[in-house]
Amino acid sequence: MTVVAGGRRWTAWRRVMVRASFKDAARTFQIEAAAEPGGAATAWAFKAGTRVQIFLSQSLVCDGFVDRYQPRIGEHDESEITISGRSRAQDFIDSSAVHDTGQFKDKTPAEIGQALDKFGVGVSTDESLDRVKVYRIAPGETAFRAVERLCREQGVFLVGQADGSIKITKGGKRRHAGAIREGVEMKKGEADHNWSGRHSEVIVRGQAPYGHGADALQVEGIARDAEIGRYRPVIVFQDADTDKQRAKKRARTRRDREAGNSLKATVTVQGFHDAGGMLWEPGHLVFLDSQFLAVSQDMAIEAATFSQDRRDGSITALSLVDPRALGGKGAKGGSAGAAWNSSAGED
Repeated sequence: MTVVAGGRRWTAWRRVMVRASFKDAARTFQIEAAAEPGGAATAWAFKAGTRVQIFLSQSLVCDGFVDRYQPRIGEHDESEITISGRSRAQDFIDSSAVHDTGQFKDKTPAEIGQALDKFGVGVSTDESLDRVKVYRIAPGETAFRAVERLCREQGVFLVGQADGSIKITKGGKRRHAGAIREGVEMKKGEADHNWSGRHSEVIVRGQAPYGHGADALQVEGIARDAEIGRYRPVIVFQDADTDKQRAKKRARTRRDREAGNSLKATVTVQGFHDAGGMLWEPGHLVFLDSQFLAVSQDMAIEAATFSQDRRDGSITALSLVDPRALGGKGAKGGSAGAAWNSSAGED
């Protein structure tokens, strides 16, 4: 790993860690260094607010700013420095949404995000997003929260990119080369098969911004999960104006995410790249095959944590989920994953 700050390239560290998550609009980093006589120079180069770029080999993995600089002095000259921060999207996440009217008409979530991006972060999408007839910003809410509420309804995510920008997208569109197999690529791993968060039907209720009568005042959308044989309903009240189409879509999205989140795994692999030489990327599919973990199917990368230190060298910890959790389609697996092959359900 190479860190660039203040026009200089730094390579001597105790440990460097970068985390990229499909559910986070900003990537995070942490750098640990041993204190040395030139520590004052290091402090100046990495003071809070400093622009930092981190590269794995020649590939940019994080472009952001230092949030915290933490020097520590211990006994017996055991002193160290910890530097942590987030990608450029942190300004979009932390800052209040500023707009002349606070209201948008006939705009997509991406267009609203671009209008609120006064920070030069960059908001893009590779999805065909629905237009929202009328949308109002809540007083004082952040730019991120204003857009995230709409994205949640439409089943898409605001994902932090390596260059510090934000992409509105879904997971499961692309695939990594090779596979992660027990006893081969996988150094260690664990799985969680958990149905406690699933429901037999998801009911979304709300009100339309205009009109009168039941169609406007009693909007309802229902999505059923055919895999749940017991009666386990959940009712969700829309926290903003809605209509039947939006309520139905949110119900389906929640049902599918519940199904996807019922299967998770965390595995550690050596290095930062897949079998084809590509950096592990959140949202991409990879086939996981482990008899002990009882998983043999495509999984989506929810988060990738890249780290390098003297003890373990270069490793990547991958947090994996069934693709439905990230807006993808239900996975197809082998015998070990047969219980997870079916659709989340029928409406």
